[in-house]
Amino acid sequence: MHAPQWRMKALVLAVLALTQGACFGDSSYQNRNDGPPDAGGGGTCAPENDNDAVRLALAPACEGCHVNGNKPFFASLAAFESGLVYNERFVKRGDPDGSLLIQMLEGTAPGSYAQMPPGQPYEQLVSSGRVTMTIAQVKAWIRDLKAPPAPMDTPSPAEFRVRRLTAEEMVVSLMSQLGLTLEDFVSTSNPDWRNRAYVVNWNKFFVWPGDWAPGISGEYVSDSRTAERFEALGGGNSLEYRKKDPSFGPSAAQALVQMSQAWCGRAVDKQNNKAVLRFVTLADTSAKNPDAVQKNLRGLYLRMLGQPPSDAELKALYEQVYLPLEAQSTRLAWVGTCAALIRHPLWITY
Repeated sequence: MHAPQWRMKALVLAVLALTQGACFGDSSYQNRNDGPPDAGGGGTCAPENDNDAVRLALAPACEGCHVNGNKPFFASLAAFESGLVYNERFVKRGDPDGSLLIQMLEGTAPGSYAQMPPGQPYEQLVSSGRVTMTIAQVKAWIRDLKAPPAPMDTPSPAEFRVRRLTAEEMVVSLMSQLGLTLEDFVSTSNPDWRNRAYVVNWNKFFVWPGDWAPGISGEYVSDSRTAERFEALGGGNSLEYRKKDPSFGPSAAQALVQMSQAWCGRAVDKQNNKAVLRFVTLADTSAKNPDAVQKNLRGLYLRMLGQPPSDAELKALYEQVYLPLEAQSTRLAWVGTCAALIRHPLWITY
């Protein structure tokens, strides 16, 4: 099923915005000794100041968990400064050894998170070249850290961000929007199936986190690729020490294309499910019942994207997606239309 030209262009623009706009590790800390950060480094993104240089240098080790969620320290310079740099819980200006940030990097922090990032000591990441800023340099930065700027608590409209949906958000949202439940994907033959590792039916293209209880069954009758698809979408797996991928690359795009087609097909075929076919049946065509088809297109657009379509957008969806596929079957037309909306930048981003 080929994406129409208008949708493909929009998807490409969204991917570029979500991937090429990201800042990764700053190389200005390579080949340095224990001196303070150099804000004029030659990384992939020019740092705005010393704090930003540190943010970019630490990002390869930290952004996997701290771009989104309740501690998005690495989402922007403002988030880094307000949430971490000038938060005395983590950084005590002038006192690196008393700063929780240093203790976590060294693996000696109190509490549940003694080491950050989890899974591999920070110094090993430095040795491998994944990050270029040493702990000694982080200490030097904290020791010489300047006072916070005056307007720290003033909201900045410039910090508005558009991000991709996480893999978890994609799975949960799509199941809700399409009227699907776990019973549509997993075996329910065991009366206690909800409390046992899910036996995933084959050929359903189920996508689910591998670390969500009660887990995915390892039996040969269960689709073992369920968690792999979730990770392809950018999801993490804490049991396997795999971090989330905040970008939207080729693997995520391919997984979403396949997922959208498979899940929309299940939604259309599901008996008494009005999620996709709210105002029409598969017997209604553009020739027999054009008003119902247009009404259903408009309603489906609103349901999936959260806003009504413009006349031009509705016309393009009808002429470039629905009609060509309706020539083969109305089922294929509604599956294709549903899948096209899921791949729309307004659905992918938040």
